[in-house]
Amino acid sequence: MTATPRPELVSALPILTILNDPGRAAMYRHLAAEAGVPTIEAEGALHALTQLERTPVAAIICDAEMEDMSGEDFREVVSAEEHSRGVPVYVLSPVPGSSTPAWSAAALPTGPQLLSEVLTELGLPPSRLPVPLRAGAQPHLHGDLSQFSLPEFLNWVAEMRFSGHWLVTVSSRQGASHPLTGHLVMREGDLVYAECGGHTGKAAVFALLSAIEEYHDAIFHFYRTDAPGDVRSADLHSTTSRLLIELAVELDHQAAGHSLH
Repeated sequence: MTATPRPELVSALPILTILNDPGRAAMYRHLAAEAGVPTIEAEGALHALTQLERTPVAAIICDAEMEDMSGEDFREVVSAEEHSRGVPVYVLSPVPGSSTPAWSAAALPTGPQLLSEVLTELGLPPSRLPVPLRAGAQPHLHGDLSQFSLPEFLNWVAEMRFSGHWLVTVSSRQGASHPLTGHLVMREGDLVYAECGGHTGKAAVFALLSAIEEYHDAIFHFYRTDAPGDVRSADLHSTTSRLLIELAVELDHQAAGHSLH
């Protein structure tokens, strides 16, 4: 959704988020704060509508399905109210169903992609976008995954106890209108946050590894920077090496299951 650029609002007004995943909400809050933009959070669509009656906002980011309303229905309600009809509403794409391959969602944006789009459309100067939102920022590491696997790079960075953001893009997926991108965050070598294909946490890492396994065409950028201390996906508590071993077993089981059909 394209908004009319209003740079005077992006600093003065917050972004309202309505997200079911607390880890994702915390990550979006952190990334927006790094750009100097405050956020407020609502615990559902009805709570958000109450907040909008008393608090002007620059934009809204919400899940496709909330407890009390769908994202599209919420957008219609917001646009119908006089006090909020000019506020752009960005609806996240729904998570793929259980019968759909974890990596099949073609154009689901990660936090950096979505917030970069939102803040840019609102008129925030590119110079204010922090890593990893800022296009063209210099990564600490980058390359393709043709010779070495993503787990090898992740384990190496984990051994170095680095902190920072990973952006991993899987390019050549036939029929996909956009590449699949994963956003991973490490804190002192531990993988603490992941988002990919509409999934978060361990499912997001699995979706990313599955897509790389399927298409063998991926590139990565690692931006070494301080990681937020208050952001963690609920199911990412193992060391990076243990997590990758667990996911390797799951990938083997998936491959074995496919070979039987």
